[in-house]
Amino acid sequence: MLINLWYVAEWSNKVGKDPVRVKLLGQQFVLFRDADGRAHCLSDTCLHRGGSLSQGWVTDGNVTCPYHGWQYNGGGECVVIPSELESGRIPDKARVDSYPTEERYGMVWVFMGDLSESERYPIPPFPEFDDPQWRAVTAEWVWQADAGRVVENGIDIAHASFVHPMFGYKHTAQRNKIIKLDRHDCWATSTNEMYPPQLKGGLRRFIRKDQAKTYVHPTYYMPGHVVRMHIEANPKMHIVMFDANTPVDEHTTKTFAIQVRNFFRSSLFDKGSLKRLEKVLQEDTAIVEQTRPFYLAENLESEVSVKSDRFMSTFRKMR
Repeated sequence: MLINLWYVAEWSNKVGKDPVRVKLLGQQFVLFRDADGRAHCLSDTCLHRGGSLSQGWVTDGNVTCPYHGWQYNGGGECVVIPSELESGRIPDKARVDSYPTEERYGMVWVFMGDLSESERYPIPPFPEFDDPQWRAVTAEWVWQADAGRVVENGIDIAHASFVHPMFGYKHTAQRNKIIKLDRHDCWATSTNEMYPPQLKGGLRRFIRKDQAKTYVHPTYYMPGHVVRMHIEANPKMHIVMFDANTPVDEHTTKTFAIQVRNFFRSSLFDKGSLKRLEKVLQEDTAIVEQTRPFYLAENLESEVSVKSDRFMSTFRKMR
């Protein structure tokens, strides 16, 4: 599991007036909001006698331990010890670890590491999220799988026609040609031609009969283990999936998924869009959770790769 990266800890709307416990990278943390509404992240363990801060409450913008009432501000400093009110003495060591937070795209991001602000890779861009020309639905998914496996599945285009009936047919697999691949310090992207274009159900009618191919643009960002998938169903109809894949621990990954579309923007179509998104996640889970070995192979030579695997190979080299 990689530290010194931003990870999504929770949806913003789930962090309200009460503390929230989250687990990231095998450790327990507490999220809470101060008096100004800013989200903060601290270690969940009170340093006094080990109480769980997330079981407590918020007092004047400070998270309060339910065991002895010690209060911690957003920086992790203990600011109130009820048993010491008369003297007002607070030991210098009375503080817990705090972690930088940002709120973007309706999610609370936490930086898990010790790099300075100038050294951190930025949170991935998602310009469509705030654009009124796009409509969003969200989903949350838990995998009993390593985050590396989840990410690689997300950027793997060739599996779609086999695992996801909505996108293709098992006996007439789409041909996948990578026509462009770019790698940068903390992200990589490719452009893929998919032909023939295949969609089932109601979406199929939006593929023109003379349309020879569709274009798919997968992108991987190290911060948040984000997979962005931009699908051009046709020149005017686009879908973008933005999946932040958080390692809960060594064996569990939690995906915070946002899917936006630039067509059928009425809320009446949200239910169908969400149903398709969750179906894709279910189909992927059935495959990924049974993939072996559990962790991605460190040695690329231990597996057989072909041209359509170039982007996955790039991802592995970035880890």
